[in-house]
Amino acid sequence: MMSSDVSVVHPHMDDLGWRFNGTSNETFPAATSDKVYGLERIRDLYFKADPGYKARFTVPVIWDKKQETIVSNESSEIIRFLNDAFDGELSKEKADLDFYPQSLRKEIDELNDWVYSDINNGVYKSGFATTQEAYENAVKPLGDAMQRVEKILSDGRDFLVGGKLTEADIR
Repeated sequence: MMSSDVSVVHPHMDDLGWRFNGTSNETFPAATSDKVYGLERIRDLYFKADPGYKARFTVPVIWDKKQETIVSNESSEIIRFLNDAFDGELSKEKADLDFYPQSLRKEIDELNDWVYSDINNGVYKSGFATTQEAYENAVKPLGDAMQRVEKILSDGRDFLVGGKLTEADIR
């Protein structure tokens, strides 16, 4: 995979979803154009894969250029996929990096369970809440989970699990 194959959407989602740079006067330095098809929005990619698509248009996305379809749009699956999918293209030093080592998987999975539900989804539930009650129901577990992470890191450690960067930190 070459870095030129990576497209980055603008971080501000509007009523039409995520957009690539160049579709608005607003700029964000890390956002790019769609480097594969020149599409304006991530939704256009979803419709390219499935013209009848009716669900949410989410990021990130791993796109198969040969099959012209979405491989995955689930961030946890993408992290695991990228952990070793391109090891053959990397230097030995980088290919040897393992963010989901066998010896730490149980601990990583246990942490991921509550981080995913309470933090990752909690941010979305809070941010997209349409009522005050929904917001309060989402923000309380989010705050509790953030305090739980803070407590884990309060002993001065740099990483959540095993003393090194793992999937738990990335997620």
